[in-house]
Amino acid sequence: MRNNKKNQKLLKVIRYSLLPILAALIIAIVYLGSLPRKYNITQGSVSEYDITASRSATDTYETEKRALVAKTQVMPIYVISDEVSETNKQTVDGFFKYCEELRNNNVDTLGTILRNKQEMAELLKTALKESYNLELSTNVAYTLANISFVDFNHVRDEAKNITELLSLYALDTQTLPVEINNAVSELPDFSTSANTNYVSNSELLKVLLNALLKPNATYDAKETEAAREAAYINAVSEPAMIQKGTRIVSVGETITPKIYSQLQDLDLLSGSRFDLKLLVGIIVYVFIIFFAGAFYLLRHEKDYKVDSKTGISLILAFVVPVVSGVYLSNIHPLFSTIVFTSVIFSTYLGIQGGITLSSLALLFILPMSGFDTELVFVSLIGIYISCVIAGQRNHRYNSATLIIFTTLGSVFASFAYNLVTQASKTDTFNSLLWSAVGSGCSVIAAIGCQPLFELISNTASPMRLLDLAQQSHPLLKRLFLEAPGTYQHSIMVANLADSAAEAVGANALLAKVGSYYHDIGKLECPEYFTENQQDGVNPHDSLPVEKSIQIITAHPSDGLKLAKKAFLPLPVQSIILEHHGTTCPGYFYQKAKKEAEEKGEPLPNKFDFSYKGTVPSSKESAIIMIADSCEAAIRSKGVRDLEETEALCRKIIKQKIDEDQLVNSDLSFHDLELIVSAFIQVYAGFFHERVKYPE
Repeated sequence: MRNNKKNQKLLKVIRYSLLPILAALIIAIVYLGSLPRKYNITQGSVSEYDITASRSATDTYETEKRALVAKTQVMPIYVISDEVSETNKQTVDGFFKYCEELRNNNVDTLGTILRNKQEMAELLKTALKESYNLELSTNVAYTLANISFVDFNHVRDEAKNITELLSLYALDTQTLPVEINNAVSELPDFSTSANTNYVSNSELLKVLLNALLKPNATYDAKETEAAREAAYINAVSEPAMIQKGTRIVSVGETITPKIYSQLQDLDLLSGSRFDLKLLVGIIVYVFIIFFAGAFYLLRHEKDYKVDSKTGISLILAFVVPVVSGVYLSNIHPLFSTIVFTSVIFSTYLGIQGGITLSSLALLFILPMSGFDTELVFVSLIGIYISCVIAGQRNHRYNSATLIIFTTLGSVFASFAYNLVTQASKTDTFNSLLWSAVGSGCSVIAAIGCQPLFELISNTASPMRLLDLAQQSHPLLKRLFLEAPGTYQHSIMVANLADSAAEAVGANALLAKVGSYYHDIGKLECPEYFTENQQDGVNPHDSLPVEKSIQIITAHPSDGLKLAKKAFLPLPVQSIILEHHGTTCPGYFYQKAKKEAEEKGEPLPNKFDFSYKGTVPSSKESAIIMIADSCEAAIRSKGVRDLEETEALCRKIIKQKIDEDQLVNSDLSFHDLELIVSAFIQVYAGFFHERVKYPE
């Protein structure tokens, strides 16, 4: 007992220590597979390869180019110089005062005009040249010197107003004339004189303001640099991308600085540094998938009773597509062996387990394929179809059906994907070809490797069970020759268990094969069991009851020894050990009680007369227990009536419930009703009677 506990603890330690090793192995494989192929290329050399982007990445060369262009396109920033604006106002005001003084001096105290218009124009022109370094045209000087005081005042006032207005804006040498023109153009052309020698008031304003005003905009180097830096950062924050599948360079093309930069961005140059960021991402990615898988397995632990050897087989099947993905993804993303895993998993774990765990295995392949969406779609279709066919528990799948349907499903999935994405004919053909090759080869490889996995593991796969169901198996041959009564009994139990398991949704094939082997322990001493005794000779008549009970109750453990020696699957071994549970053979116990009463001795302990097995731990094992007891009782009592058969079956089931033999079987009361109905159907055919239906 202590050794058993020590062994179990050791197995747990080994099992839990394998998990981090497996995780580290997967991380290393996925990381290496995710690294792109490296090329020994230098700038200015001629490429010997056709290189396309295996993933999307930031184009640093183009991004930098765009950012620099955006930076240079930012216009210089100017601010208003209050000093210049004030000087402009003073200049305009002083100019008109000076002109007004010259005009006033042309009239004496008596109101006599001292100079004619032409003289006055020349005087003003010369005076402005000396005082303001202002060159006025003859027409402008003539107009300014001789227009009426009303017009002069109007021009002066508008000049001041426009100067005040323009001081609100930062104007440089280019924008100042434009703004002057716009401001003057908005004024009505007011003039009190019709003299053709005069220029218009608007024209006079434009000429004077353009001559007098100076640009008040001062270049702000700090703000300009800040604006250019902001434009650069904005351009960098929206980088140019190298899209996956983009042709970077073709054979014979010269490696330009731009191409070389793109190859660096894609990490395609040999001698590139260790990608720590990628490794950290892969570690997080893998642990998330492991967590999801562990969560699923813990929730369904009872459904998958997997021993250490089978666990090793499943790990191998799990690792195969990941390892092969390192090499096959470089050939074509759709050349994947994930269907290999789905066939193996569904064979051992059923449809649900196969689909779930194979989908998780697919996630490990995705980084190596650059997260190809077509691979996801095609693989999921292949996984689903292969698991539905290969995961059937009750009978063996047809290998040709599995190969054909899985391959066709993958091909049609690829065709549909390429139709939706509007791929070219060449790309579509390549996808169809590699989908067929990947899925077809994976299924064929899985079928071919089944015997190898069965050799490593110890589970009851449909293929293994069908092999064990052959009557040519050495143990069944021995049972037929050495214990013919037990053999016939086992055949009848198999028929009952098969029908009942089908009715309650259990594994009918396992129940049938388990029934064939459940009594092989009787081969150790077949003559001590009534079904094998002939001529009315019963060896127990000459044995003490203690010896008889020892022989009878030993056949489950004896059967387990033979099963282990013959490498029977673990579920079949469990059935052999559990088919009597911890029940007590009533005949010998009653005989011992009677002898004790006659001798006046204490009544025997019922535990000493019980089987030393365990209660059934599965539906199949419980069904075989019930079928075994019912078949033995019906045969022993010689019952040939269906009503009596049903009553006896119900009595036996009630007895098993009362003895707590079905507590771990997951059988419901509804299941037990279905089992009784299934037994009656079998016995109806056995008795050659029809089932009586209610009117």
